[in-house]
Amino acid sequence: MRHYEMLTILSAEIEEPKEEVEKIQEVVRSLGGEVTQTDVWGKKRLAYPIQKKAEGVYVLFTFDLEPAQTFELKRVLGLRPNIYRQMIILLDD
Repeated sequence: MRHYEMLTILSAEIEEPKEEVEKIQEVVRSLGGEVTQTDVWGKKRLAYPIQKKAEGVYVLFTFDLEPAQTFELKRVLGLRPNIYRQMIILLDD
């Protein structure tokens, strides 16, 4: 397993972002990964509009996952309507 960091931008219109965060953590676990840290940065103004929205909730995840599963993680999160963007970065050991 490798160490990854993922920054996601969630819709600012959702009532409780913690529920969406828990769903993302469950997706990582279902792919055989382990979430080590979650940091909710809160609602911030976007640099440019996404889906005609000017704000989003930023959440940073740190997790361990097999490299082949990152493609599936991107695919599954891309299907969720409350997730505007996600970026996964491989951390150095």
